[in-house]
Amino acid sequence: MKISIKLLVIGIFLISGFSGCKKGSTTPDPIIPDTTKPTITIVKPTAGQTFSTGSAIVFQASFSDNVKLKSYEIAISKVITGGLILKIVPTSIDFVYNRSSTSFTAGVKLQEINISDILIPANTANTITTPGKYNVKVTCIDGSDNSTSTTVEINIS
Repeated sequence: MKISIKLLVIGIFLISGFSGCKKGSTTPDPIIPDTTKPTITIVKPTAGQTFSTGSAIVFQASFSDNVKLKSYEIAISKVITGGLILKIVPTSIDFVYNRSSTSFTAGVKLQEINISDILIPANTANTITTPGKYNVKVTCIDGSDNSTSTTVEINIS
C-alpha cells in the first residue's frame, strides 16, 4: 500500500510538473492599438494654381496608412478674409464642393485617387462664381479611426 501511494504521489507530481512546460505560450499576445495617423500627398491641384469659372479641377492624391485605409473626404470652400460683402445683381455665389468616399479596397494600405469631375460653375446671366482664394481640404480616416487633414489653396478667376 505504501508503494501505491508513493507511485500515485510521484505520478501526480510528474503530470502537474510537466503540464506547465508546454512549448509556446498559452497567453495571447497583447493587442497594440493603432495610433498612427494616415498620410495624404496631394499631387493636383498645386498650391496657388488658378482655375477659371466653367472649368474642371483635376484632383490627384495618394493616401497611405500603416495598417489600412477607411475613407476620405474632399471639401472645397471659399477662403473668408473678413470685411463687408455686398450682394449685387447678378447674384454672387461661392463655389462649394464636397465629396466623401469609402471606396478604399478592404485592408489596403496605399491608394491613389484621381477625380476629374470637379466642375466650377460657369458664370451665367443670373449668377457669377465669386472669384478669389479657395481651400481644397482633404481628410483621410484609417481603419482605427485615426484621421489627418491637409489643405491646398487655389485661386478661381
